[in-house]
Amino acid sequence: MLPAALDLPTDRQLCDPLSLRVQGWVFAADRQRDITRVEVRAENRVVGQTALLYPRADVSAVLGLAADTCTGFAVLADAGDFIGRPSLRLEIVVVFADGRSESALSREIVLSTRDYRQGDWGKLLQRDFGFLVRREHMYNSGPSQAVGSAGTLELLQRYLPPAPARIVDVGCGLGYYGRHLRAAGYDWMGAEMKATDCAELARQGLPHRQVDGQRLPFADGEFDAAICIEVLEHTEHPAQFIADVRRVIRRRLLISVPNLEVVPYWRAHLAVPWHLLESDHRNFFSRASLRELLQPHFREIEVLGYGEAPLRTAEGAALDYHLFAIASL
Repeated sequence: MLPAALDLPTDRQLCDPLSLRVQGWVFAADRQRDITRVEVRAENRVVGQTALLYPRADVSAVLGLAADTCTGFAVLADAGDFIGRPSLRLEIVVVFADGRSESALSREIVLSTRDYRQGDWGKLLQRDFGFLVRREHMYNSGPSQAVGSAGTLELLQRYLPPAPARIVDVGCGLGYYGRHLRAAGYDWMGAEMKATDCAELARQGLPHRQVDGQRLPFADGEFDAAICIEVLEHTEHPAQFIADVRRVIRRRLLISVPNLEVVPYWRAHLAVPWHLLESDHRNFFSRASLRELLQPHFREIEVLGYGEAPLRTAEGAALDYHLFAIASL
């Protein structure tokens, strides 16, 4: 074998096969200038290659080579055909101008078994997906979710007036919270814009009204309380929305929204919250801005955080993924 070394991946390193960084150096003595490419192979299949070698000062110093001798190589390989295997042996092969090839080294790596091509935006990982992705393709909204959050439900039951209070669930979706609150003895009414969601609510036998997103079709003070779960961020005119919800209740409004305050903390991870990628998120709330929106209409306002975020601060402190406002008249 030719003198060579791998910097990445290290021996038995856990690697994602779809995004496999291979980096190292190789030296073929008097045939160095005849190298046409360096291949990364797995079971004699080429999973990545490069025709561009570059100088490595550290290698040149150790081997006593001229400073401009090109020995380094870097490849972003795709070993997706091997997903499902616990490990894989990579082989680094040097191909020369006369067509001959010679193995330089091999290394065993551990493979992640999850195939991210099968998940959300998985098409982006397919090597034949050459479509130019624009903003309107990337930022989108999925269907309504049939299952809600147990943490949200716990907060609702903690801060709602006692059953059998009359509750309006503005933007109720497929009625997850309605089913649970009705089972707990509440007089629940759903309000939803989407015709498909209303059809599902009717199929479940849940009381509801289809609304136009402008004005709620209810009388002033018709309900004891209102809940708006992950709705306010979608509204075009949030102040107008809050004023109308306030009109139809007598006691309390409970609101859950994504917590924008995680963004400064996640900057260290070069990440943004998944929920904020939805294209119809028009409003983004911190504790201060949520309280500011509610203050003209409510006497008492408290804002809590809940739902531990999947990423912590760079120092390891936990963050809340959602904000929960309790606004009382």
